[in-house]
Amino acid sequence: MRWLVILLLFISTFSLSENEDEKVLNIVTGEYPPWISKSMKHGGFAQHMTSEIFERAGYQVSYFYYPWARTFKEAQTDKYHATMLWYYSSERERLFYHSESLYTEEVVFFHLKTTDLKNWHSLEDLKEYRIGATRGYTYTPEFWEAYENGSLNIIANSSDEINFKMLLKKRIDLFISATVPGYSLLLKEFPKDQVETITFYPRAYFSNTNHLLFSKKRADAQELLGIFNKGLLALKKEGTYERYYDLLLEGYYSK
Repeated sequence: MRWLVILLLFISTFSLSENEDEKVLNIVTGEYPPWISKSMKHGGFAQHMTSEIFERAGYQVSYFYYPWARTFKEAQTDKYHATMLWYYSSERERLFYHSESLYTEEVVFFHLKTTDLKNWHSLEDLKEYRIGATRGYTYTPEFWEAYENGSLNIIANSSDEINFKMLLKKRIDLFISATVPGYSLLLKEFPKDQVETITFYPRAYFSNTNHLLFSKKRADAQELLGIFNKGLLALKKEGTYERYYDLLLEGYYSK
């Protein structure tokens, strides 16, 4: 009889452990401060909101960081429940479900204040400039096509920080980046006197929304997508989202 009790306890414990494992979510991502970064408070604004949404639904979230090009490759395996953060892409739509947007951002061309950036209307107008870009980022198909065919002088680097260093050293003339992450990185990693030499062209190259992606290979993808979308709407309705977004702009996540 004792062995039966022990067996039942073992089965019960195993089942509990198995259920607990099912409540752990693995999300693969890359560094994109202040939206997401393992060095920032709560992992940055986007990670904070994502964790809050899933924790309210009873999930524990683990984040795995890689360079962006590898992040996308890892996301296509079934090891991860989701990947963040990505602009909407019809190409990725074939592989992933896109969540509701966590935020919208404007992508601009940063440059030194001494650079005479003429009024431009299309990428063709930027042929005379050396343009820094970060490998693995989405930007637009048009931009990467210009990189591939050499119609623009685009220099792809592995990080935003390298691009800003090249900009300051005048090894590139322009750097394509979203405004909030761009200035967040400058203020965090560079001396104030260097930051003050940089500005950006006021008209955005494009604006885009940012999403979590859930792999269509996973059977639980649509369920998790629904939980996230419902939770994000709840955060916005109750004012939590707006409160922390305001704190983001005040530098809360960098402290």
